[in-house]
Amino acid sequence: MQTSEQPKESNNPLARFEGFFIQMVMPGLEGRCGEIVTQFLGSDWQIKPIGDNYTEFEITLNDDALSAKQAWDKSYELRSQPGIIDAEPLFTVPIAENNNWDEELKPQSLDSENQANQISEDGENPDWSLKQLRVFETWQRFFPDPNKLPGHGIIIGHPDTGYTPHPEIVNNLLTAQGFDFLKNDNNPTDELQRSGGEVINNPGHGTSTASVIVSPQSAQANYPNGKYVTGVAPGAKIIPLRVTYSVVLLSIRNLAEAIEYAANNGIHILTISLGAAFPNQRLRTAIIYAQKRGVIIVSASGTSVPFVVYPAAYDEVIAVTGSTVERGIWIGATTGKQVDVVAPGASIWYAKTRKQENSDEFEYSIESGAGTSFSAPFVAGVAALWLSYHGRDNLIERYGAEKIPFIFNQLLRDTCDTFPTWKPNKHGAGIVNAEKLLDAPLPDNVNQSIIVPGMALQQYSPVDSGNIDTFSHLFESQLPTSESANSFLYRDDEKLNSSLGEILQVSEAELPQRLKEVGQELAFYLTTNPELYKQFAASLQNQEPSPELSSKSLLTQFKSKEAENLNSMRGMLLKQGISEVLKKKIENKLP
Repeated sequence: MQTSEQPKESNNPLARFEGFFIQMVMPGLEGRCGEIVTQFLGSDWQIKPIGDNYTEFEITLNDDALSAKQAWDKSYELRSQPGIIDAEPLFTVPIAENNNWDEELKPQSLDSENQANQISEDGENPDWSLKQLRVFETWQRFFPDPNKLPGHGIIIGHPDTGYTPHPEIVNNLLTAQGFDFLKNDNNPTDELQRSGGEVINNPGHGTSTASVIVSPQSAQANYPNGKYVTGVAPGAKIIPLRVTYSVVLLSIRNLAEAIEYAANNGIHILTISLGAAFPNQRLRTAIIYAQKRGVIIVSASGTSVPFVVYPAAYDEVIAVTGSTVERGIWIGATTGKQVDVVAPGASIWYAKTRKQENSDEFEYSIESGAGTSFSAPFVAGVAALWLSYHGRDNLIERYGAEKIPFIFNQLLRDTCDTFPTWKPNKHGAGIVNAEKLLDAPLPDNVNQSIIVPGMALQQYSPVDSGNIDTFSHLFESQLPTSESANSFLYRDDEKLNSSLGEILQVSEAELPQRLKEVGQELAFYLTTNPELYKQFAASLQNQEPSPELSSKSLLTQFKSKEAENLNSMRGMLLKQGISEVLKKKIENKLP
């Protein structure tokens, strides 16, 4: 038996192990789970029940206790044991600047000098984004009571880099109720940390994204450029939850625990302006746990990455991509089938905090930037307006807390501003229209069927199961598409099936079973190693010679080059270090 005391192998150094997610076959098996963990991992691991089903557990020792290879090896061993129906490793995986992503796929930091952010004349007006969302029209419904600003009574949880006491947000923060999941204490202050040279940094990101939700109208201090930021719901309050010091250095475990903390501490809405490339059932369990308690969850689709990131990719989460002043899709916004709605994401005015040079004192300013990190909190602010307007307690009494997120999600999409040239399975339902949303009648729970959450939530979401849907999602932008008569885009997965079958050395008929066995691990390595991702994406874009040029010789050359590319991928996987199970699936045909 291998224990945590044995040395770790050096592979995939950017993926830091955090623990395991284990699901037992039925409730009442915590003792059996402990026996298996002790047998295969050691006696010093902690076991924590999670979720509502009494079947799911988080297994931890300490960060980086195992290498990625060891973690996957142990996952397969755990899965093989009677009583366990799922075991998955948990990782923190940053997106690093030296990972050689193509420039069009490479994420940009919020304050990067290279940020694609051309500010038009209209974009110089800090209020343009709220005008696009029709926010000021909704405010008229709140002003008869001067003591109840728009969003009054609504509490928003904000898992991010923490907070700073910027004048634009400080009066609307409930810091005493916040938490720091990095240090495991009650002080969620953003320390404005910067790592070394490898990881993209986002100090102050939590302050910036919070400001577009709750900043009061007009400037709260004198700023050098004379600008200001206005939040969508200045009557709402924010509870800061510090889960990371960089939004691209995301701990699945920290985010999951923050979501559960929100559900247990009276938070009504969660706005998540960060994301991970690799999914895990631990995260989705937390999402379901919160939604059953009436928490609306909004998340950014991603910025300059080739697929919608997690948790936005989950069906239960409202995924938001970014628009421009001209009501177009921002060039850096990630789009795709999992996108639900659009909100401003470029030329956004926000609060910024920096540390003064050679000092720990904060320096406050108002700046303009871009990213779907702003798009999500705009929609969270709109959710606060909707809850405040209808009265959350009234909604709970009428429908039950568990139905609120589903009712809001449906009404939000039904009332968007639509555009004939936008593709519904790429750009979502359209740009959010807060005025139409608040005008929309609530569903009739007597004569109209309201979806029951238990029926809506599958045990496993297709985009995180490791099956073909996972890979279709991850490589959505790389796959050939065709347009139907109703303007929907449909992907052609034939090439995807062929390439996956070639790597895993099975026929297309056998591929579904092979993906059940090792699909999650293969997806993990493709999304945490950009070189592997790019090489696999290239195999999907290869086109066979045209009929008039398709001589037997040319076709043979084409097939040979394609096979060489996939063989090279298998070699890269083996060199990087993969589990023994996956290794046996891919190494047989290597020359």
